[in-house]
Amino acid sequence: MKILYIILLLTLSGCAHIDYKPTVNPYNALGDIVKKYQLNAQPLKCEGINASNCLNLVHEVNQLMLEHPDNTAILSISAYVLYKSGRANQSQQVINTLLNKANPPLNAITLGVTLAIEQGNLAKAKSIAQYGVDVFGTHASPYLQMASIHYAQGNYVVASNYLELSVKFGLNSTAYFYHKGLIEEANTNNLLACGYYEQVLRVEPTHQKALARRGKLSVLGNCYS
Repeated sequence: MKILYIILLLTLSGCAHIDYKPTVNPYNALGDIVKKYQLNAQPLKCEGINASNCLNLVHEVNQLMLEHPDNTAILSISAYVLYKSGRANQSQQVINTLLNKANPPLNAITLGVTLAIEQGNLAKAKSIAQYGVDVFGTHASPYLQMASIHYAQGNYVVASNYLELSVKFGLNSTAYFYHKGLIEEANTNNLLACGYYEQVLRVEPTHQKALARRGKLSVLGNCYS
């Protein structure tokens, strides 16, 4: 199944032992973790060069969740850490808790959609994404995710319309051109697709996915150069 690449942001581990050390202020404790692992500065990496120590990170967020099981901010960061560290099932459990709250945050909605798409449950993904559009309609990510879902279903015109809305609400040009390339390639408009991938590479020459797709189309003779 074709799945539109979504930039976006989030995951949990099976630690056999959790030390219970109550913290004085949950937000201070969470802030310390965010600062320690630079979660606000860059996407979390658990493998390769400059990877974080995700095993320790997972242990720390597990402990915070044990101490503060209803804290939305802690649950949101925990779901992200679990997802990014390869613990999708545990991340899903945390996301379910967040989505059952009266006012789930946007990052929980975004990750909930991502998990549903990865599980092949597009109906669930669409339902969550529609809630995101309804409640967070001035943000780009709900529209981009709706574009992703319609792309996966082969509804390329609708996908393109949602993509245009995501730009209206702040989607960056690199993401926009890459997704436009995917849609045009799916429509077999390969020359147009190649042009969009080249626009991505003008801004970000090391964009691996655009490089790969542009390279494939070039080998097939679908690019000008």
